[in-house]
Amino acid sequence: MKDSEKVLAFFERWAGDFDRYYEAATKNFLSKSLDFLFRQSIQERFRLTLDECASEKNLSVLDVGCGSGRYDVALAQQGASSIVGIDFSPKMIAMANRLAQRNRLEDRCRFLNQDFLNVNFNETFDVTLAIGLFDYTREPWVYLEKMKRLTKRKIIASFPARWRLRNAIRVPRLKILNCPLYFYTPATIAQAFQRAGISNFTINNIGRDYFVSALLP
Repeated sequence: MKDSEKVLAFFERWAGDFDRYYEAATKNFLSKSLDFLFRQSIQERFRLTLDECASEKNLSVLDVGCGSGRYDVALAQQGASSIVGIDFSPKMIAMANRLAQRNRLEDRCRFLNQDFLNVNFNETFDVTLAIGLFDYTREPWVYLEKMKRLTKRKIIASFPARWRLRNAIRVPRLKILNCPLYFYTPATIAQAFQRAGISNFTINNIGRDYFVSALLP
């Protein structure tokens, strides 16, 4: 079984669990405690992404590995005019569509249930997101090369850090669930961007993840 097939099977099974990371108000004390200990970077990268896109309205955004559409709806609420989210999990895309509909933003949020590398886009975007994508990607530069061709201004991405306490739980769990998982250091992140022909980027350590913002000429 290919890595992509393993990742798809994993997310089809656990889509709801991932989406609940963003629903702090409905969580019990234990869940909130675990979030505080191990998942603060999930909220931090969400906040940083919105901050990165806050200075301009009417942005066009491509969200690669959009999951349940949380970023896309939040960006539309913040003023982005056109958002395309793409994910190869049907369950995630169904959740994203429902979220956009509940918030009456389906006119600005469009979701594609496809593999990013296999789609021929007939448009370019001001900003491309890849948040949580590279955790499950063996060759990140392949994705970054295509993102570069599709992006006019900025690529925003996260990469899971290699040496973190949370990995002691995450690695064996995903191994049992037969889901591939990849970790990065600042050096390997820099190599991936440089191999994709992107030189102007910043790497910030936000705990479990590195948060990267790349400006395109």
